[in-house]
Amino acid sequence: MILEGYVRDKHGQPIANAALEIKGEDFLTIYSAESDEHGYYRFDIPKGTFPFLIAVKDYAVHNLEYWCQNIPLQNDMRLDISFDKLEIYGLHVFTVKGAGKKLMVYFRPMSLLKYQQGKSDIAPQNISVKVTVDGEECAVIAENPVKEYADGHAMSAYLLQVDADTHWKKFDIEITDEDGCYGAATIFNTDN
Repeated sequence: MILEGYVRDKHGQPIANAALEIKGEDFLTIYSAESDEHGYYRFDIPKGTFPFLIAVKDYAVHNLEYWCQNIPLQNDMRLDISFDKLEIYGLHVFTVKGAGKKLMVYFRPMSLLKYQQGKSDIAPQNISVKVTVDGEECAVIAENPVKEYADGHAMSAYLLQVDADTHWKKFDIEITDEDGCYGAATIFNTDN
């Protein structure tokens, strides 16, 4: 099967020599590729569902990672990728019984600038969120900040409610902070 697409920055410009890795449940790399001078990448891999794909160039120096989860490679697929100085980590999309036709979204955003400043909570401030479900932009109904605790310190996360059909296949999220930094992530629904 072919998994291919383009790697671009927040302005839509191609990113050459981006490292792409498909990882298993244990986060170990199974397959790797690199984007060419046009930002094009290509994997020729067996059919299957792959837990993670990450893409980055100059990690923790100029950029943070793009993450994609649960890639259902049953046919050839195109997956375009973009990244910048924000990362969307731990993305989960789920439904709550009795909440109607709405999706709940949980993620932990990270800021390269805050990381470089040595902050313990590296979440960006005042983010704007764009959500696309199966190719259509959906309204964010509620945005709730959440505190997580790990290794003795607090980390900021978000819980969103999105006006989208609960029978979705592909969920894309993009965030931008007050400094104009950007991050994106994708998750596929393996339950449908």
